[in-house]
Amino acid sequence: MSRFARKHRGFVLAEAVIAGTLLLLVVQVAWWATAAQSLVATRVVEGARMLDETRLIHQVLSTEIRHGEAGSDWLVDAGDLNLRAFRGIGFGCRTQPADGWGVAVTGYRLADSSKDSVLVLSADGSWRPSALVRRWRRPGLDCQRMAGFSVEVWKLDPPPSRPVAALYFERGAYRLASDAFRYRRGEGGWQPLTGVGIAADASVLQPTGEGGLEAHLVWEDPGPMHRSFTWKMWTRR
Repeated sequence: MSRFARKHRGFVLAEAVIAGTLLLLVVQVAWWATAAQSLVATRVVEGARMLDETRLIHQVLSTEIRHGEAGSDWLVDAGDLNLRAFRGIGFGCRTQPADGWGVAVTGYRLADSSKDSVLVLSADGSWRPSALVRRWRRPGLDCQRMAGFSVEVWKLDPPPSRPVAALYFERGAYRLASDAFRYRRGEGGWQPLTGVGIAADASVLQPTGEGGLEAHLVWEDPGPMHRSFTWKMWTRR
C-alpha cells in the first residue's frame, strides 16, 4: 500500500506539471492572439484615418483651385500653395442703391470685411480686385430670386465700374509639411487640418504644364495599406 501511494503521488505531481505547462501555453497563446488582434485593430483604425484624411486633402485642394486661375489666383512657391481662397459669389441686383453695390450673395460662409477682398467681374469681361470696406443686409433690393442667396450691399474700394458679378476671397496658403496638411490665413500661423503622419520630405504640391495642380501625398506608416497617392486638379474659371 505504501509503494502504491508513492507511485500515485508521483503520477499526481507529473499531471500537475503537465497541466501547469499546458496552462502556461494557453495563457501565452491567448496573450499573443489578443496582442495580434489589438495590432490589427490599430492598423485598421489608422488606415481608415489615413484614407479619410487623404479624401479631405483632395477635396480641400480641388475646391480651393476650382474657381481660381493659375498664375493670377494661385501659385506654388517653395512647395506652398499660395492663393486667393474663394469663399463665395455675388451677382449684381437689377436696381442699385446709392450707397454701394447691391448683390445677391451665397458661399461657404458670409463675407467678412476684416479678412476678405473681392474680385469683381465687369461688363467688359475683365476681373479687378477691390477691398471689401463694409457690407450690410438690404432685403428690399430687386435681385434675382435664388434659393440660398441673401441680398446685401457692399462698399468696395475702389468702387467697381459696371460690375456684373464678384467672388469674395481671403488670402491663404496650404502646405504638406510639419507632419500634417496645414493652412495659413494671411500672415498668420500654420494651422493643422489633419492629424500627423504625412511624410513631409516626400509629399509635394506642384503646378502642371496644363495650368493645373498636382499633389503627391506620402504617409509615413500606413501599415499594409498603400502609402502614396497622386492626383491632378484643374480650375473651372
